[in-house]
Amino acid sequence: MVHQPASQALSRFTILDLSRVRAGPTAVRQLADWGADVIKVEMPAALEADGALGAARDTPDFRNLQRNKRSLTLNLKEADGLAILKRL
Repeated sequence: MVHQPASQALSRFTILDLSRVRAGPTAVRQLADWGADVIKVEMPAALEADGALGAARDTPDFRNLQRNKRSLTLNLKEADGLAILKRL
């Protein structure tokens, strides 16, 4: 699906979204809806205990919270993953 922001007001901003529980993804979704370039940084599924801190990745709720965001999976416990995050 092509990204169609509701506005271009924030199009000059790039946001790194490291949030996990509802309030964070909801707030950042608003920035994406207003045109910001949002990159959602997720932990690898293998490191996620059981999805307890958020919705399962294949649910409509999760997809709604992450709309208009690009996604990147990084293991921030590894030096390579942390280095990539710092470059972003």
